[in-house]
Amino acid sequence: MRGGRFLPLLILMTILFGVTFIATKQALTGLGIFQVVFSRHILALIPLTLVLWFDKRKFFVARKDRIPFLVLTLVEPVGFFIFETFGIRYTSPSMVSIIIATIPVFSMIFAFGILNEKANPIAVSGVVVSLLGVYLVVSVQKRSALAPFPLLGNLLTLGAAVSAGLYNVLCRKLAQTYSPWTITYYQAVVASLVFLPLALFEGGMLQDGNINITVVYSILYLSLGGTFAYYLLNYNLRHLTTYKVAIFANLVPVVTISASWIIYGVFLNLQQLAGAVVVILGIYMTYYRQRKQM
Repeated sequence: MRGGRFLPLLILMTILFGVTFIATKQALTGLGIFQVVFSRHILALIPLTLVLWFDKRKFFVARKDRIPFLVLTLVEPVGFFIFETFGIRYTSPSMVSIIIATIPVFSMIFAFGILNEKANPIAVSGVVVSLLGVYLVVSVQKRSALAPFPLLGNLLTLGAAVSAGLYNVLCRKLAQTYSPWTITYYQAVVASLVFLPLALFEGGMLQDGNINITVVYSILYLSLGGTFAYYLLNYNLRHLTTYKVAIFANLVPVVTISASWIIYGVFLNLQQLAGAVVVILGIYMTYYRQRKQM
């Protein structure tokens, strides 16, 4: 199949992921960090189990692939959501989405280290430029109601971007053998098992929980919309090369910043806008040579 046929799916995936940062921020107003992550995954298991139940063969994972599956799920969603959700707790959704836009850069780095894909000088320069853009964005961010500890939140989000870059490379290999539904299902299973005790402990510590209709809707969106976004990610990684999928991470800030402006009335200042442009420029430099050679 030609790559262009996947474009609508990639765009839908990007929109769904972009809105998850807003939904997570809203969910955190009534629940703890681990409660949010556990809730979204345990609820996602219901539709995922129903999907796989119609073809029980999709539940099967070969013995030789169980360790790779475990490593994959520990990298993402477990590692990714620890970094991302703590990051969203301490910084704004717009900042999170801009830093997440560096995922293609880390995908390239891990592809070089794991898959031995060599990077050209322009691509390496793109890495430097992209990271410079991230610095421009986060260096002038001030504390606010949406970003109580912006530096910490931004650093944690960078950890999420690193996790996602590694995930793209690891998933690319498993997606050649297993259905996207299978990978998405076991992501939810492992995340639910890991975050259950953490959520229970957190529930005993929190005194200011406030579950309202906004929190409920946010969790439902994360469970359904966020999970379907992961299915689309895994599906696209099955059919397209890693960088063709990862490059769409640089469009996520467009969705999140637009949604933040509509919901919170918050927009970027001039330097942050310039930094966002530099991030996208660096990513473009990273992948320009590959796209030109296609």
